[in-house]
Amino acid sequence: MKKRILILTITAGNGHNQCANSMKRKLESLEDAEVKIVDLLKSYSSKLNVWVSDKGYSLSVGKLLPIYNAFYNHYKNADPEKRYSCPSQKTTVSALNGLMKEILEFKPDVIYSTHFYGAIAVTDLQLVYKLPCTTIVSNLDYVNSPFWEAGIGVDYFAIPNEDFIDECISEGYSREQLLPIGLPVDERTLEHIDKAEARKKLGLEEDVFTVMVMFGGGHWSGGFKIFNELVSALKGRKAQIIMVNGRNEESFKKIEHMHFAEGLKVLNVGFTSDVPLYLSAADVILNKFGGTSVTEMINKSLPMLIVEKMAAQEQYNLVYMKEKGVALSFKNGKELKENILKLMDDPELLKTMSEKTKELQKNSIETLAKFILAQPEADYGELLSMNIDCDKVEKEVKKQLKIADKEARLQNKNKKPKNKKDKPKFA
Repeated sequence: MKKRILILTITAGNGHNQCANSMKRKLESLEDAEVKIVDLLKSYSSKLNVWVSDKGYSLSVGKLLPIYNAFYNHYKNADPEKRYSCPSQKTTVSALNGLMKEILEFKPDVIYSTHFYGAIAVTDLQLVYKLPCTTIVSNLDYVNSPFWEAGIGVDYFAIPNEDFIDECISEGYSREQLLPIGLPVDERTLEHIDKAEARKKLGLEEDVFTVMVMFGGGHWSGGFKIFNELVSALKGRKAQIIMVNGRNEESFKKIEHMHFAEGLKVLNVGFTSDVPLYLSAADVILNKFGGTSVTEMINKSLPMLIVEKMAAQEQYNLVYMKEKGVALSFKNGKELKENILKLMDDPELLKTMSEKTKELQKNSIETLAKFILAQPEADYGELLSMNIDCDKVEKEVKKQLKIADKEARLQNKNKKPKNKKDKPKFA
């Protein structure tokens, strides 16, 4: 019988969906499995919750960044024992009727999630119903964002590496739940493509310092503005810029009409599915700093130069990568120029940063896919015998959440508060 895997994702940025699709392809390449991807909120929740998770998130980090970051840091420092009443619970609970119906109809052997909403949904269901399937979730950042503490009911939590074990345990996870295996990004980024060959394919010169800029839609950090600052920083130098605009058509069109100083070559790229090739051609990258993007850059051994004005989770990612010696950062055009010229003029620094990325490289998607496929077949006999009314699941879970919240607060009333890491100094 085919292994059945239900993958839960969320559209908040695109990293969660990319990892979900990459995992589906990998699972299906390893075994004749039946894999179904579901956007948890789009499929089962209200239009308002869908808007908040997708458009609302983009608006917050694009136009209301200080407010978003203040919210993030407040809840990152919240008491983890308030997991059953944290703000994400209301959104997650709204999707439980539809999710339970999906589970009973599809009968997955494994539920895998690329977002903490999936972990929280499973945890909440387990308060009332014993799910017979194995439940696994991945953290797609190099930090435990707020509300991960509400997902402790999963069987396994895949985290970036061993550095995050203690923090997860402080959130309420047990060591047995933790899989320190990395972020499951597209494994094509691990394939070696010779730099000279990549440049030749792209029509670039083989022996010229090359910077890649990639900000997708650009609403996080202003990709076009940073591109202009980079052009100014490289004025008078012989260099190449690969500008990947993604779906930002306005940025692409503006660059198409620009003229550049002698010695500077610009390869202007719109949306592309061949990002690994462009990454292979670069010496250094300027990028937004979501966890999946970071991992792709690490897999390509690319030193990183990152703007500090960004969403809080990306700031934490940056702090971690600077500690590992694989990234530099800048606050403004002046610091961008100082750092890009430092990397350009110091091949040894560039080489050292590139070598240090290798310590962080993992073929996480293959490791996790094999782990998922190794899980036992689920027996739904007992769950089906309960004759669950899926229209009442949300109501039943809400009752148990109130009870669990009260019990958690009573049991932990006299415990010392959680020891949190300091937030980034530029947050």
